[in-house]
Amino acid sequence: MKLSEQKNKVAVAVCTGMDQPLATVARYAGYHVLEKLRPDTTVLLCTPALLGGVQEDIDFVKNNPALIIDGCEERCCEKIVKNSNGKIQGIINVKDVLKGHSDLQPESRVKLGPKGMKLAEIVGEIAAKRVDEILEAGKA
Repeated sequence: MKLSEQKNKVAVAVCTGMDQPLATVARYAGYHVLEKLRPDTTVLLCTPALLGGVQEDIDFVKNNPALIIDGCEERCCEKIVKNSNGKIQGIINVKDVLKGHSDLQPESRVKLGPKGMKLAEIVGEIAAKRVDEILEAGKA
């Protein structure tokens, strides 16, 4: 289904960083929300398409609420969506979530291990709640 045909959905944009374990956690968390927790109310936003100027993606993020799941302080995903004039309605940074769950350090960027996967699930649950809040507030 084309993005333009997606209605009443929250665009979930996930960190695309390749060199940090928390970026991998962010991606797994995003897929957890998109595939298991809120598949009917979310759509994956393609940040490389935004960078590449793909009009369909730019229009979608301008006209629909976006939830960002970033993996580090650099906040690249947030910046990409913001530079595309996206309607950011929520930002979750995995590093902030990790502060409350310091025992859930991922093993590496390639293999999260059980603790890293648990962290991804927690971030996904936080994101799912935020999706619900965005939709309940009528911002979608």
